[in-house]
Amino acid sequence: MWRNKKLLFGFALLIVAAFGLAACAAPAADAELVAQLEAELAAAQAAGESTAEELAAIQAELDAAMAEPAVIGGECCDVYRIGIFEDPLTLNYWNYLGPGSSVWTQYVIGDIAASLYTLSDQRFDFVPNLATALPEEPVQESMDGSDFYTITVGMQPGATWSDGTPITAHDVVFTMHTCRDLQLTSNWPNQCRPEVIDHVEAVDDHTVKFFFTAIPGLAQWQFGAAQGAILPKHFWEATVADASAAIEGVTAPEAERPADCAAAGLSADETAACAAWEAYDTAFNDARTLLYQADPTGTPVGGKYETLKFEPGAFVERTANAGNLFAGARVEEYDDGTWVMTLTSGEALQLYGEMGGEKTLDFVSGPYSDNVVLSIYGSQDAAFLALANGEIDYVINPLSLARGLREQAESGEGIDTYTNSDNGLFYLAFNMRRMPYSLPEFRQAVDIVIDKEFVAGRILQGTVTPTYSVVPPGNAFWFNPNVETPTVGLSREERVNQAVAALKDGGWTWTAEPRWDEDLQDVVPGEGLRMPNGQPMPDTTILGPGPAYDPQRASFNQWISEWMRELGMPVTSELTGFNTILNPVFVEASFDMYILGWSLTLYPDYMVDFFHSKNDTATTGNSNTPGFSDAAFDAAADAFLAETDITRAQEKALEMQVLLAQGRPYIPLFVRQSIDLIRNNVVLPYTDVLGGIADLFGNQPDARVLTK
Repeated sequence: MWRNKKLLFGFALLIVAAFGLAACAAPAADAELVAQLEAELAAAQAAGESTAEELAAIQAELDAAMAEPAVIGGECCDVYRIGIFEDPLTLNYWNYLGPGSSVWTQYVIGDIAASLYTLSDQRFDFVPNLATALPEEPVQESMDGSDFYTITVGMQPGATWSDGTPITAHDVVFTMHTCRDLQLTSNWPNQCRPEVIDHVEAVDDHTVKFFFTAIPGLAQWQFGAAQGAILPKHFWEATVADASAAIEGVTAPEAERPADCAAAGLSADETAACAAWEAYDTAFNDARTLLYQADPTGTPVGGKYETLKFEPGAFVERTANAGNLFAGARVEEYDDGTWVMTLTSGEALQLYGEMGGEKTLDFVSGPYSDNVVLSIYGSQDAAFLALANGEIDYVINPLSLARGLREQAESGEGIDTYTNSDNGLFYLAFNMRRMPYSLPEFRQAVDIVIDKEFVAGRILQGTVTPTYSVVPPGNAFWFNPNVETPTVGLSREERVNQAVAALKDGGWTWTAEPRWDEDLQDVVPGEGLRMPNGQPMPDTTILGPGPAYDPQRASFNQWISEWMRELGMPVTSELTGFNTILNPVFVEASFDMYILGWSLTLYPDYMVDFFHSKNDTATTGNSNTPGFSDAAFDAAADAFLAETDITRAQEKALEMQVLLAQGRPYIPLFVRQSIDLIRNNVVLPYTDVLGGIADLFGNQPDARVLTK
C-alpha cells in the first residue's frame, strides 16, 4: 500500500526549477461535470461519513469524466500510427541496455521494464513507481564482519507482469545480481552500480534491501539503481543460468592488467598476464553474448505496452498491457510542487507540497490505444511525407528538421507543431588509443578549424545551434555557460594560422605549410604533413550518418573533412548507414573519428559513462568510445558519483565540463530544438516538456487518438 507522505526531496525541485518549463494543462474535459464531482468528493471526505467504497465510486466517476477530452470530433481511441526511419537493433532488453543500444530500439522497447522509482510527467520529480514511498536515508549495518549502508524499499503488492505473474523483490534481486555477476556492459552499470552496491536481498516478496559499501551518491542511488530496470526472473532465469555457465570457476587474474598488451617488448610476466586477462575477458564476453543474443519472444513486460511483432524494414506492432498497475491512474501536479497519483483502487500518494496554487497538470493515464504501430520508413523525408499525406499520426524524430522538410510536412491538413528545448548533443569523437588522435595538439588543431557558426548559420540556415559543452544548454541546472569558446568569431585565416601554430608547437612539420592567400582569399593547403615521430599522418576516416538519414551531421562531416584537408591531413568523410557505424564505434573501438549524437538523461552522470577511464569501450564494452583517460577528470567524476548533495554535485558537473573542453575527447558540435509535428486528432496530456514529445517516445500510453 502506498503511504501518504508529504516529503520534500530538495534536489527534485531544484532541478525542475532550473529547467524553467512552462506548465501545460491537460486537454479540457467537461469542466462543469468535473467541478461538480470534485466538490462532491471533497464534501464527502470532509464529512467523514462515507465508506471507502462510496468514496471510490465518486472517484471513479471523476476519473471517467477526466478521461473524456472535449476536443474536436471523433471517438477515443484509434490505433496510434507512428513513423520512425531506422530498424530497432533488438527486442531483447538485456541487449538494448548493452551493445544493442540505439534510440530506435528505445522507441519500441525502452518502456517495457519495471522500476522501483521513476521521474514524474513533465516536471521530472523523483517519485515512486513500484515502490510504496520515497526511500529513507541509508542505515549503517554490520554483517559477517563487513560494514554496509542499507536502504530498504517496500513494493506494491498488486503489480504484475503482463502474463499475470506478480512483480516481486525477487525480480529486483535477479536483475541486479545478473548485471553484477555477468559484468554487463554499456548502460547496465548505471542500473546496478557495482562500484557501490555489494548485493541486494529480498526481505520478503514485496520488500527489497540494498547493501552499499559506502553511502551512495545521487548518481548511484536516486538517479541510478533506484530507477534501474527490473526484468522478469521467471522468464529469463534459465537463459541467465546458461550464460553464467560460461564463467563458472573463472576468477580475475592476480596479476595487474598490462596497460597495452599489443606493445612491443613485453616481459614474460607481462605476456603471461595478458594471456590470463584475455582468457578472463573471453569467458565474460561469451557469457554476455549468450544473454544479449537470446530470443526475447514472449518476454512479459512491466510497462503499458508489449512489443510483439517486428518486421525489419516494415513495422513494429505494440499491444496494450491493460493489466498494468498504473493503467487508469490519475496524475495531478500543482504550482507549489505537489505531485499526486491516485490508482483506480483509490490508493493515493501525495508528495512535495500541499496542493497549493494552480493545478498545472491533471490527466488519467492510459494505455488508450489497443495497438501502436511504428512504421519504418527509409528516410526522414519519407516519414514526414507520410505524415503530411495522413498515413501516420506522428513521426518520432531524434534529429534536426530542415526548414523545407518541416514546411512540406506542415502543409498537410490537421498538423500541429510543438517546439521545446532539446536534451541531446551532436559531437565529433576521436579514437585516443592511436596516433595521431591521441595527441592533444591534433585535437586542438581540429577544434580550431571547425567553424560551427558557419555550418549552423550559413549551411544549415539556423536549424541547429553551435555548442561547446557536453551538457546541452536546455538542461540549465547542469549546463556550464562558462566553458571557454576561444574559436568563436575567428576568420578563416585566423583559424588556419592558429591550427598550424598548435601543430608546430607539438612537433608537426610540412614540406609546404598551409597558408592564407590574400589574393585568392582562400587557403593554400599544406603538403607533406608529418607527425612528431617523423611519420606521415595516416589516412583518416570520419564516420557519420549520410544525408538521407541526417543532413545536419553529414554537412558537418563534409566541412570538417575539407578544413582538415586544408591543413594537409589525408582525411575522408565516410557517410554511411546509422546502424553500420555502431559496431566499429561501440563494439570494436576500431574507428579513427566519428560524428554521432546522444539523447541524454536529465542527471548528467553520462559524463562519467562517456569519459571515465574505467569505462573504456575497448576493454570493458562500456561507453567511453574515445578511450579518454585523465586522472583529474576521473577524480572529479568519482566525486560526482559519490556526491549526496545536489549543490556540490552541480559544482563537480561544472568542473567536469571544463576538463572535457580542455581534453577534447569529444568536440561538441551542435544542439537542436526539439520540433514535433503531430496530427491534431492525437490528444496528449501535455506537450511542453524538455526534450519534446520525441523524448517521451510519442507518449504512447497516454495519447488519445480520436477517430475522424
